Amino acid sequence: MRLPGRRCLLALVLAAASAYCAGAGSSLALSTSAVTVGGNKLTSAVWAFYLHNNPTPPVGNTTAQYNLTATTTASTAATLYNYDTNGANRPGRGINRTATPGPTLATALAYVNWRTTAFAVSQTMDTNVIVDTWSATNTTAAKRTGSLAVYVRDFNPSTSTYVEISNATLSGTYTAGRTYYERPITVTLSSAYTLAAGHQLEVKIESPSATSQDNMLVAYDTTTYRATVTIN
Repeated sequence: MRLPGRRCLLALVLAAASAYCAGAGSSLALSTSAVTVGGNKLTSAVWAFYLHNNPTPPVGNTTAQYNLTATTTASTAATLYNYDTNGANRPGRGINRTATPGPTLATALAYVNWRTTAFAVSQTMDTNVIVDTWSATNTTAAKRTGSLAVYVRDFNPSTSTYVEISNATLSGTYTAGRTYYERPITVTLSSAYTLAAGHQLEVKIESPSATSQDNMLVAYDTTTYRATVTIN
């Protein structure tokens, strides 16, 4: 089953995807606002998975959680809680810089990842993946360079093994420290890729020390910070 470009959106987090594409599920409306930093740039009535914390909707501060879910349920929480009281200990989720970023990185507090549920039938991705993130540099200093690396992977839960589909790194200047900005990251696919039935799509975010001056923060799972992943 093919996921057509511009009609099916993959938004990060576990829960709900067996055959989501036009005509195979329910349409989800995303809020819209001006196309500026801090605005939701997705249009209404689009397909999407949203990135969530655990539990979702968030009800309070938590320690750092891994293997989070990506679902078609829009984030409803009004408050951005502290998602890693054992790490950066600030609203959102901290990501410590690492000198050796990569898809297999398993260092605690150096990454955050989300997975869809297992697909009931095979799904083919034939266009680029866009990870729409909200991120900040974890510093009081202004005009610092922050960097995020995104890995898109095929996870086989029956064998607990992965295949990397593609990756991308985004670096940019953050005007104010510890202030969240919307920074979409485009992950280019070199060719169409098919996820087998029973497999899950995973998105993993890290921060390379070679290109990021500071540790990073990411925000998601609230009405203000509705982080998503799309195929466009």
